[in-house]
Amino acid sequence: MRIFTLLFSLTLFTLTSCDEQDVAGSYDVVLVGENDYSEHDITLTIAMGEENRISGKSACNNYSGSFEHLGKGKVTIGPLMGTKMMCRDVHEIERDYMSHLAKVVEVRPTKEGLELLNASGDIIITAVKQ
Repeated sequence: MRIFTLLFSLTLFTLTSCDEQDVAGSYDVVLVGENDYSEHDITLTIAMGEENRISGKSACNNYSGSFEHLGKGKVTIGPLMGTKMMCRDVHEIERDYMSHLAKVVEVRPTKEGLELLNASGDIIITAVKQ
């Protein structure tokens, strides 16, 4: 029984560590909804540990906040704070990105980066590893 418990614990630790390592890092956001924003300076950084953090640049302003990792790629993003620079040329792009980011409930690693999904299972943000 002790061997089974030890093996189960090691397997669970390995799966959790792989899942965390697969998503932690810095990314360039390329698609938001159906919009190609690859030419805009939108970034996403995920740091996992004792305190799970999300941060980046949303075309003009910087943002950051925390998230709860619920396992198997499921997340709950907490309130995000951001700088308040006015950038008229990318204002709508920034608002679109932040609106989509608030709807993310699942993060799925891909060969190129990440897919962020909403509650319906739709890919709403696509990002590539920097």
